[in-house]
Amino acid sequence: MKPTLDAIILAGGLGTRLKAAVPNLPKPLAPVRGKPFLDILLNQLRTQGIFKNIIIAIGHKGEWIEYQYGNRTDCGFNILFSREDTLLGTGGAIKKALALTTSQKVIVLNGDSYIEVNISELIQSHQRNRASFSIVLKEVQNADRYGSVAMDETNRILSFAEKRINGGVGKGFINAGMYLINTSIFNAIPKETVLSLETDILPELVKDRVYGFISTGKFIDIGIPETYHIADTYLEGL
Repeated sequence: MKPTLDAIILAGGLGTRLKAAVPNLPKPLAPVRGKPFLDILLNQLRTQGIFKNIIIAIGHKGEWIEYQYGNRTDCGFNILFSREDTLLGTGGAIKKALALTTSQKVIVLNGDSYIEVNISELIQSHQRNRASFSIVLKEVQNADRYGSVAMDETNRILSFAEKRINGGVGKGFINAGMYLINTSIFNAIPKETVLSLETDILPELVKDRVYGFISTGKFIDIGIPETYHIADTYLEGL
């Protein structure tokens, strides 16, 4: 089957929390198992065999990422770059990157987290639910660091709980940093608008058809030193 789907990797953040462990590199280039973390994400997409274009949304030290991946031809898809001169937030970065996509549905990944998921099954779930936005979820014992989601019995997302510094959430389903979106939902957002996907867009979208897709596979967010330092061991075998 000819690849028809595009994906966006959000790789433009400042990486402030990780600077103590990786002071000189943008987060997606932080080495894990001897290679940039971004290699793990690109390999995950490559093995699916369904992607035509991968757009890497770059900002902070984005030229480092572009230099390393601009000439890659061994992935089975095109690698393009959406460059932010001014950081636009996760929502604004998606809006800008969508200008380079060609498919009506797009996978979006955070450039500093990995979630093990069958993307073909995610697509089937999205279509079955007639969703406008699907979020890959992971159940964790302590959702305080991430914030959690509330769902009904069909996995339709009803609300989002914010991160809590002092605890209180406990066990729950968290946003694992991978999405399948209908690109049309971003049509009304003006270009170059600074927006957070998590706080500005998703809480409004729950009025529409937003669904959770639960993964039981491996999940790690390398955005803080504590989890980054265990990534080599945790992701062994990938």
